[in-house]
Amino acid sequence: MNLAFRAAALATLIAASPVVAADPAEPAVRPASTDALVPQAAIRRALIETADAIDTVLLDEYGRAKGDYYWREGRWSPYEVAWHTGQAIEALLAAHAVTGDPRYLARARQAGDYWVSLELKDGPFKGMINAAHGDKLGELINFTTVGNGTPGLFRLSKVTGDPKYADVASTAIIWLARNMQVPGHPGLYYNILDPATGTIWTDKSPHHDTKTPSVTQVARPNIEGSPFLDACLHTGEQWLCEAHFDLATRTAQRQSANGMWMEFEPNDPVTGVIHPRFNSWNAEALLRSWKAEPNDQWLKAALKTARALTAMIGKDGSFDYDRRGDKTSGVSPTGSASAFAGLLWLELRRAGYDEFDGDIHRVARWLVANRYPANHPDPNLRSLVVERRIKRDVVIQRDLGNFFAARFFESYLEQFGQ
Repeated sequence: MNLAFRAAALATLIAASPVVAADPAEPAVRPASTDALVPQAAIRRALIETADAIDTVLLDEYGRAKGDYYWREGRWSPYEVAWHTGQAIEALLAAHAVTGDPRYLARARQAGDYWVSLELKDGPFKGMINAAHGDKLGELINFTTVGNGTPGLFRLSKVTGDPKYADVASTAIIWLARNMQVPGHPGLYYNILDPATGTIWTDKSPHHDTKTPSVTQVARPNIEGSPFLDACLHTGEQWLCEAHFDLATRTAQRQSANGMWMEFEPNDPVTGVIHPRFNSWNAEALLRSWKAEPNDQWLKAALKTARALTAMIGKDGSFDYDRRGDKTSGVSPTGSASAFAGLLWLELRRAGYDEFDGDIHRVARWLVANRYPANHPDPNLRSLVVERRIKRDVVIQRDLGNFFAARFFESYLEQFGQ
């Protein structure tokens, strides 16, 4: 971004409220004054604008998710492209389901075609996809990049009637199920694959600076996204369902007293860091398990997380990325975390729990209000849901806010459409 353009941009930006620390890159933040129902028209308009931004800003010409936007430098940096692209697919399908707009379905198919093109055809990882993590992990592949990046692929096959998306996703998931389980530790699956050496990292971690990491530093349940369950339902391979339900039980048993899963990254039991989405994913998977095969242990664990999230989310519906216990930085509002907490509460509402309605409406108001304007002087930020990370004093706008917001808006309309 040249200096003249930046000066013009800064001159027209709206100052942030005290809820979000002042930053010249941010749109106005309008705290919710009520937790009442948000009008359907406002939600539909926000959904369309959010999905349009996915189409025109957040995916490249090949359908790949662009990742993280370094707004001071005016550049995008790839980050876990396969996973982010999978989330974008599901978001576009949510918008298509509500609006019927064929643009969203076409863009989702293009993104799906890119995703399946990553399938590895030979070598030790044959059947997996080459899902490089990027950033400091480089070409390493994280289990969850695939396992938690596939729900959109299964939905895409259902919507289009084309099985290739779910087929490739299922093949990759089956590879993970057969190769990544930790011997002697049922319920744990290794996190990292190295395509350069064809090995699974069993005794080291890119996130822990120690020569002798514990098993919970190299592995976790990896139930996020319910990959084994989706692959089972698509292929009919019942052993995958059995693996999923066994994993659900073991995951519930390892839940921490605070409703999180503190022994596993990206949480940190030493510092007290709580990741804004990881715990919601585990709870979502447990809730899906309960809906498929009722087990009170799974439901109770999902409720415990959902209730803990009500204390973590701000009164205005915001959710800060940087959290240590009950303390937050106050400078990293994360739209995807607000939306995902809302999605969990909405799913529990379908199960008969309406105790979260006020929180759901607060999230809806925050997501509607906290988006960059469609005429923002920087086209890379237009209609993006605020999703801020600060790394080494560098301000980053991530693409994830739009992906999760679109899904939330679809679910909100299903539950509260007037």
